[in-house]
Amino acid sequence: MTSMKTNSPKNKKGFTLIELVIYVAGLLILSSVLILMIVQFYSLYKEIIVIPRSDRTGLTLVDRITKEIRAGDQIDAINSQFGTTNGVLDFDTTETDGTHSKRFYVEDGKVKYQLDNETPVTLTPSGLYVSNFYFISTPTAVSQGVKFNLELQFETRNGTDTKSYTGFAILRESYE
Repeated sequence: MTSMKTNSPKNKKGFTLIELVIYVAGLLILSSVLILMIVQFYSLYKEIIVIPRSDRTGLTLVDRITKEIRAGDQIDAINSQFGTTNGVLDFDTTETDGTHSKRFYVEDGKVKYQLDNETPVTLTPSGLYVSNFYFISTPTAVSQGVKFNLELQFETRNGTDTKSYTGFAILRESYE
């Protein structure tokens, strides 16, 4: 008698082409879902980081500008630009080592600070754009004050968001 080969489980080795295609398709679906979840989590994480960062930056800028103005003697009205969206504030301070000229202004969407004629320092970090830096001079008979408004723009997953920060300072040395 001749022996017949049968398709018993002992003789079956490997995967058929259909099984392999089904496994690859399943892996592709799983990996695409995983990649989509990672992208969503990254955009959520970015938003959770960017909003508090803009708040910290805005409050730090207001604090720094206020402290510098309060230490001032007088505003340089000729070189300052009041009432414009890209305002410039020049003022003088007297310190133990002499008189210094200080300047706050916006360049390329970044707040800059310059002491005397030294190289300007950028005060705004990357990822944040200053869309408005507005100064208003408020002189009185006995003192000089400055009100300022700063608007920061940043990208979120819903588009561009803007936050405003306002400060006011009286030049302490202006009324002594």
